[in-house]
Amino acid sequence: MTVSHQLAQDTSVWRRFWSPRTFLEVVPGGATSEEAGEINYRNAVWLKTYMDIYILRWGALWALTIFLVISATGEEIPDLVYVLTLASTLVSSVGLATMILIYRRAAKAIQG
Repeated sequence: MTVSHQLAQDTSVWRRFWSPRTFLEVVPGGATSEEAGEINYRNAVWLKTYMDIYILRWGALWALTIFLVISATGEEIPDLVYVLTLASTLVSSVGLATMILIYRRAAKAIQG
């Protein structure tokens, strides 16, 4: 078992569910540029293959938070709940955008 696979298994299920970076292979310090390039290419292929799952997860979270913001606009809902739902929408938007950017970088690395 490689060091990066051991790190992926040692990482919490929560982090592995939301972040694909825990599954990436780490470039060793003494690796040559050719070895580092191969590892980066393998990481890009893995990301391009599995990023749709992470984009769907973050997209579903974003849609849920949008629904919660719309639901929390009533007069009977405290303002704190509304602010918390707005903050969670912002966080989920940033997470979704990050996943999309990671996917685009991986796709670009494989193409060129």
